[in-house]
Amino acid sequence: MKKLLLVLGIFLLCTNPLFAADCAWVGCSEPYDLSNGASRFMSNITGSNFLGEKVAESILKKEIRKTVTGKLRVNIASYSVKDLKKGIFKSIVIKGKNINIDGVNFTSLNIATLCDFNYISLDNPEKPVFKEDLPLSFSVVMTEDDINKTMLSAGYAKVIDDLNMLGSSIGIFKITSSQIKIRDNKFYYILKIAIPFVRNTQNIVLGSDLRVSRGQIDLANTKLINNNLLIDLKQIDKVINYLNPLDFSLNILENKHAQLAVQNIKIQENKIYASGLLVVPKD
Repeated sequence: MKKLLLVLGIFLLCTNPLFAADCAWVGCSEPYDLSNGASRFMSNITGSNFLGEKVAESILKKEIRKTVTGKLRVNIASYSVKDLKKGIFKSIVIKGKNINIDGVNFTSLNIATLCDFNYISLDNPEKPVFKEDLPLSFSVVMTEDDINKTMLSAGYAKVIDDLNMLGSSIGIFKITSSQIKIRDNKFYYILKIAIPFVRNTQNIVLGSDLRVSRGQIDLANTKLINNNLLIDLKQIDKVINYLNPLDFSLNILENKHAQLAVQNIKIQENKIYASGLLVVPKD
């Protein structure tokens, strides 16, 4: 059972994002390979299933805390202790407050399985096999402070460094700092840039709408708020989406197997709410 929880800890909250894609998920599978009804009945009536769930929740929380800080609550529902040890379970729900995952910050983060039958075979403990797709719903809340802290992380700094390297090779501006502001439920991206042959750094304030495009958060309809600079907004729009701190934040939930698709995004009470689907495909 501990091996199962280690696997789930890796796949539910992974810190190795590689790509973003629309999720392809057909639906839930009918239960199979379950222990017999009598065994499940006895496991529940004797309370051993309840105790097994509590032990599993404690193990999973411990594994997640190896890469995540913040307040966590984990709930696991299983068919029986025997099934749980085999890698079969009903559901897992993870709820977090003031979460930090490898420098990425969320005011809240909720992840939950979507099917009432989930199966990760542990026949070979060194190579667990996802017998069925593992679909999960996720929802996050991000504040201005969360996003600005994330933008100070090493991962996001590398995104800016890579863009600056490209810019220096063709003689355009260099980004010296960046931050976001959320005012009156509007999203603003602020860049401080150094321009060749210009003595002082310049501030660029951009306003963008938030929308979902092909499963990702898109900063759309970008507008220049301070109009004392002549800038090609089409090019700026591309730059801002390359630097998009919202997609950067959510991509922390992905890994080389999982696929993430944002389905909803909105700004309310000056907080960003995003939700969607995360699927680990079967092997």
